[in-house]
Amino acid sequence: MPSFYPPDYVHLKMGGTNESQMQLMAMQDGTPTETSSPRSSSPMSADAPSATTATADDTLSPLPRIMYKDGGNGKSTIRWWYNRTKMERALLLFILFLLSLLAFTLLALACSQGQSDKVAKTCASDSSGTTVGNTDAPVANMPPTEHEEICTTEGCVQAANNLIMAMNNSVDPCENFYEYACGKWNRNHPIPDDMFAFGTFAFVREHMRQQMRVLLESEVVSKSRAVQMVKDSYKICMNVTELRKKKTKPLQKGFEDIGYWPMLHPDKWAKEKFNMTELLAQTRRQYGNEVFFQIYVYADAKNTKQNRLYIDQGVLGLGRGSRDYYLNSTMFSNHLQAYKKYIRQVVEIFMDDGNFTRDSEELLADELAIIEFEKKLATIIVPEDDRRNNTRMYNKHRVADLKEMIPQVEWLSFFRGIMPKSMETFVDENTEIIVNEVEYLKNVSQLIASTDERILANYVIWRLVQSSIKLFDDRFDDIKQDLVRVMTGQETKSARWKGCIQSTVSYLPLAAGSIYIEEHFHKNDKQEALLMIDNLRAAFIELVKDSNWMNEETKTVAIEKARNIINHIGYPDFIQVDAKLDDYYKNLHVTANDTYFELFMKVLIWTQEKEFFRLREPFDKNEFDVSPAVVNAFYSPEKNAITFPAGILQPPFFSGSFPKAVNYGSIGAVIGHEITHGFDDQGSQFDKDGNLENWWNNDSLAGFQERKKCIIDQYSQYKVPGTDFKINGKLTQGENIADNGGVKEAYRAYRKYIVKRGSEEPKLPGLQHLSNDQVFFLSYAHFWCGHKKDAAAVQQVLTDEHSPEIFRVIGVLSNLKEFSKAYNCPKNSRLNPEQRCVVW
Repeated sequence: MPSFYPPDYVHLKMGGTNESQMQLMAMQDGTPTETSSPRSSSPMSADAPSATTATADDTLSPLPRIMYKDGGNGKSTIRWWYNRTKMERALLLFILFLLSLLAFTLLALACSQGQSDKVAKTCASDSSGTTVGNTDAPVANMPPTEHEEICTTEGCVQAANNLIMAMNNSVDPCENFYEYACGKWNRNHPIPDDMFAFGTFAFVREHMRQQMRVLLESEVVSKSRAVQMVKDSYKICMNVTELRKKKTKPLQKGFEDIGYWPMLHPDKWAKEKFNMTELLAQTRRQYGNEVFFQIYVYADAKNTKQNRLYIDQGVLGLGRGSRDYYLNSTMFSNHLQAYKKYIRQVVEIFMDDGNFTRDSEELLADELAIIEFEKKLATIIVPEDDRRNNTRMYNKHRVADLKEMIPQVEWLSFFRGIMPKSMETFVDENTEIIVNEVEYLKNVSQLIASTDERILANYVIWRLVQSSIKLFDDRFDDIKQDLVRVMTGQETKSARWKGCIQSTVSYLPLAAGSIYIEEHFHKNDKQEALLMIDNLRAAFIELVKDSNWMNEETKTVAIEKARNIINHIGYPDFIQVDAKLDDYYKNLHVTANDTYFELFMKVLIWTQEKEFFRLREPFDKNEFDVSPAVVNAFYSPEKNAITFPAGILQPPFFSGSFPKAVNYGSIGAVIGHEITHGFDDQGSQFDKDGNLENWWNNDSLAGFQERKKCIIDQYSQYKVPGTDFKINGKLTQGENIADNGGVKEAYRAYRKYIVKRGSEEPKLPGLQHLSNDQVFFLSYAHFWCGHKKDAAAVQQVLTDEHSPEIFRVIGVLSNLKEFSKAYNCPKNSRLNPEQRCVVW
């Protein structure tokens, strides 16, 4: 992910865009979702199916709820049990009976082959490493021996069940390990109608939403004011009756202040009164709306001890990275037609609410003008795959210099117009600001100069309206769903409660996270994760030492950077103390009597003030700035920090009761992935202190570039299933490098654990034919089980920095000789090629 993006949690706005382009809601209503991450960070996954629109009386999603056991405490388990229907309870008891029967049978079978005097949990052990063929697939199998040790603890049975229920044993793992590991999972988990993709990530996210729903709908009044604000915010969002009563009036009242919307008020809008500076400043300050450029505050990339103002290019109406939808109007004509229809339908609702009428032909002309203008804007947007050179994007100027780039804006007036009152004089013409895209600003200035003012006003206010849709009633849901269906293939709108969970976590991330960890997170898991991080860090350092393409000086610097990586695990400690959490939110006052629009405005003002106040403070590299109630992981180059929220530290990705082969193969690979982000094509541009600085010897850098090109070329050859597109290897290189390095580090760390243990771990029940090394790689692949609609696959190729799930498995494992050895893959089989790409 580009380093020069402001944190979404800081830069809350109606028109804010989500880093995950798999979230169409980022395009539609700008609501940060639970895949939102600091824009300076690289997230592990962008798999986040939309779940933000529906009516309040929609029923629960009919998703299975028990495949992965909740790692919560007794209180949450009891509450969860009583929230199940009688049928669900009966099914749960039946499944538990079957699992118990399976465990007993496996135990009896194993012990019948071993010695009878062993305890019930394990049988006698043997260290034989003999491998033979398998009738199902040509893998290196470990035959049961007379003294083979089998783990039948609850954690082992659960982990084995997760893997077995996903596998397709009829497939040759050396030719298609993804289908081997995930074939049954994908068949048994069809994509729900209210989603456009579904995988293990989405499954856990849905489970977390269910958990959060129970917590937020509880009638227990919290002693913490911050926690109570979270619960009130959710209930306000769910109050559809009030939304239907208010309609679009809250926003329509504000149109007069910004000079009216020509599409809606052709008789009231006056060209001679149009003022670009005032329009952009007012819509940014009052509604968080940004169109032609984005303003944010973050660490100065060349001096990360302090914060700095940044200005970056704008984002199109169809989302970040969506320029191809506009530029290839032949291929994506249906998408643009759906977008145009959406504009018309939104305007018609606003007209009905305001008792306005417009000539149909004139209205059509306005709609077409917006689309044509946005097409022109798309031509000057810098593609995301050209935004990976952070030095090119670091251009320090004075505020006065911006006048030369976009003379249509009175910049000093603009900045003072968007700042909190106490900081209105903080910015002057000599204030330093970092410009990410100088040429873009000059080009957008030319576009503005050549465009009629009426079109400019229509476009800016359309983007404001578009991003505010979520704040209004359910009339917008159906028309929005038509656009969603075309863009992603999602068939139906999602239950409103899902969107309200999502919005609440986004608006109040730490307060919402405190509710989650209180009920669903074990402190012991945090310590276990920290231990794994230390082991993965040591494994990465070994890879650096073993590299034959880096000189000793560069190796030393790389090792020092790895040792300086900051760990943010689970949650920030202060959110467990009510007084400290309340103090964090002391200037935000949400009440149960607020309307949803008022709620948003309060959070927006509070968030914007917090953002600009950072200009008076040093950059805090130790700030835990992601909600714990998030299923993802992140790396920040400016902080040189990795973040693992509590939400990802749960089954099937991680559990203290799982065998280490499973934990290292899944969450261990994630930890390695985030560590490696510090040394991918972008992270490698920052030093141990997070400063943008070249620390590479010339020969070492040349070796890195050569290996990076190998990764780019490799992934560029993969054709994405369901599309006519190949992966953009240039766009996805950072994530691909991180994937490859992460698994390799995790495997090394696991084998070092085994050496320290002194013997192999017991086998998993039902998987005795697989070695623990094979289980490790199987666990990694299981992490990425999932599938998506064809339209969503196209969207991912065009907009997402992550490769499709199948290639996060096939691409990585084909580069690992350790995998080929573990599965005894023949030479020149798909996953044991003659040539491999290895960076770390």
